[in-house]
Amino acid sequence: MAADNLDHWLEALAGREGTGASEGGSIEGRALRSQIRAQPPEALPVAELDAAREAQLIARARAAGLLPPERADPVTARSAVRSRWGLPQLALLATSLAVATVAILTLRNPMHPSETLRGVVNGTVELEARDPRALKQVLIQELQTAGVTVTGYEQLDRVGLDAELPVPLSSKVRRVLEQHHIPLPSDGALVIEIRRAAAP
Repeated sequence: MAADNLDHWLEALAGREGTGASEGGSIEGRALRSQIRAQPPEALPVAELDAAREAQLIARARAAGLLPPERADPVTARSAVRSRWGLPQLALLATSLAVATVAILTLRNPMHPSETLRGVVNGTVELEARDPRALKQVLIQELQTAGVTVTGYEQLDRVGLDAELPVPLSSKVRRVLEQHHIPLPSDGALVIEIRRAAAP
């Protein structure tokens, strides 16, 4: 069949009549078209969804580099953790974390010597502590950090400190005094004397 006849035959098969079509090619094309259209359409069975087959195809496509690598699904990751860790293990883990948190919070704050406010006598705040020198150093350091000029002293069985507090009192200084239960001086002059507490 010549190239022109083939083109006319294909046009007739497609249902289009070209101009100047050769009669032979057109007749055959139309005849074949009518035979094809006379056939009842064949319904091809559609396979049910097959998850295993689909997973195999996806795995093959990933292996061939046609699909990006699989990312971990957060829901799947959580269920994998649940399956690896039973309830007793999770309870033990939660308890361990709670104990560690309490220990860290306790150690994070500097250990202050335990102190007791004995009262205020003639404007002097009297404290008792198991280690008066350690408490004095803690108070001096905290007040200096809060921006107060502090002078420490020792006299007989007492150690103490003098400080001139700013007026108005800053929140940092107020926090230090409240933390140690020291009353606010009325005139801004803070005098603290610390005695050794009696052994319990």
